[in-house]
Amino acid sequence: MSLKRLFLQTSLAFAFALSVLILLPCCAKKTEERDQAPNFSLRTLNGQQITLSDLKGKVVLLDFWATWCGPCRESIPHLVRLYRNYQEKGFELIGMSKDRSEDIEVVRKYVRTMEIPYPIILTPDEVARKYRVTGLPTTVLIDRKGVIRQRIVGFNSAIGQQIDSKVEELIAESP
Repeated sequence: MSLKRLFLQTSLAFAFALSVLILLPCCAKKTEERDQAPNFSLRTLNGQQITLSDLKGKVVLLDFWATWCGPCRESIPHLVRLYRNYQEKGFELIGMSKDRSEDIEVVRKYVRTMEIPYPIILTPDEVARKYRVTGLPTTVLIDRKGVIRQRIVGFNSAIGQQIDSKVEELIAESP
């Protein structure tokens, strides 16, 4: 084997190993978290001011979604049921719409059509970045102490069951 060919093979192997090390953390779906939830203070579509830190003592689900997202549309009836079942037990759900601010009327119509009873916020990009939203829908579950306990990207029936179980678990924890 020539020295040139050996050098080329070694270089390619090194480049492959390096790219795996760099890309592997990006591909992993880490759902268990233990970070303090970044605080925000934003207005809902109805003008209500919501400050996340004011919700300490409650279990909070942040649902990052958009009107154009198919899996988001699928998840909303599930989230509406979840909200209605647990809101009296110290549970708060906030819809964090990623639609553009100029589409506010589209979002309002969507909320009416889907009969969403929980507060909806047009979410600034900086808030979505702080919550590391990389796809829609993204569900972030926050415990009573304000700590992110789970982050889930996507939605299907199995994910719906996972969300239900985690909400039940967090509500059952003592404050």
